[in-house]
Amino acid sequence: MALKNRDLLGALALLAALIATASAEYELARAAGYGQWVAGCIPGALDIYALRAFSVKRDVSAVVVALIATNALAHLVSSGLIPVSVPLVVAVSAIAPLVLWRVKALSAPVGAPEPAPVPEPAPTPERPAQRRTAIPAPAPVAKPAHSPDPLLPQVRQYIAECDKAPSLRELQSHFRIGQARAQRIRMQLAA
Repeated sequence: MALKNRDLLGALALLAALIATASAEYELARAAGYGQWVAGCIPGALDIYALRAFSVKRDVSAVVVALIATNALAHLVSSGLIPVSVPLVVAVSAIAPLVLWRVKALSAPVGAPEPAPVPEPAPTPERPAQRRTAIPAPAPVAKPAHSPDPLLPQVRQYIAECDKAPSLRELQSHFRIGQARAQRIRMQLAA
């Protein structure tokens, strides 16, 4: 019974804390210019991010700092100690994209733990030690040589005209190619 009470008390404390933080986060969103309904998404996003971080035991410090900062800003604005300003509106506007990024990162699997080695039983007269034969590793497979990109001569001419190596973005926009191809071309230029 004590364990069930502790879980209930923990859940109640969590619920009360989320309601308290959500109220301040909502008011901050409203002060920053969010509409009545959309402003509710800010506390929803932050609190769901907090629950996700707690459940996967990652980003916990970051989400706690975000909750504290958001609540502190909300109370400073509501008490009139700081005015609503451009930096504040930008900061509040950044909450949803940042939460989106971090929640997506939290859903990515972390390296799976390696299984613990299973110890071999000690040899006994009934079971003598077994000899192990080494199995050779497979020979590495040679990668096929990549032919140079057909755009390479034009890129070299572009570099000669500009007197500098273009960035990936410049390659992408000037030659209307994707990032992967621009990276391959840069690697071929370096070779």
